[in-house]
Amino acid sequence: MARPIPRETSNSLCRRCLRSCRQPGHVLLLECPRFQPRPFKSPEYAFSQLNLFGE
Repeated sequence: MARPIPRETSNSLCRRCLRSCRQPGHVLLLECPRFQPRPFKSPEYAFSQLNLFGE
């Protein structure tokens, strides 16, 4: 079984996809039949604590 490729070192098309099949960054992909775009425009998840109760 092949090692999974991290999102940071994967191809730019693979970085925008929800699926876990990733190609290396040096591979040139023009299109992918399994491509599923993300339903939102967030580059990274922002896990910050909300200030709900005040200080």
